[in-house]
Amino acid sequence: MGIRDKEKSRQDIKSNVGTIVGKKEENNIEDNINLTQKAYYITKEQYKKLRLISVHRDMDMSCLIREMLDKYLNEQDIK
Repeated sequence: MGIRDKEKSRQDIKSNVGTIVGKKEENNIEDNINLTQKAYYITKEQYKKLRLISVHRDMDMSCLIREMLDKYLNEQDIK
């Protein structure tokens, strides 16, 4: 099964069920209470790499980006 097939299957599951079987529901209102939606520009190459990582990890792209951003922010020496 190729990456595109995996991604398509994953999207089909999400659209039909709302969550991936066996994973915590990502659309739970209680979990999303502290989230905000913003738009930022990234390159096509960055998007492709992020998408590949999210498919390989079987992870929602928003969760992946939050995880990566948290790691980066925790490494900064800002008080």
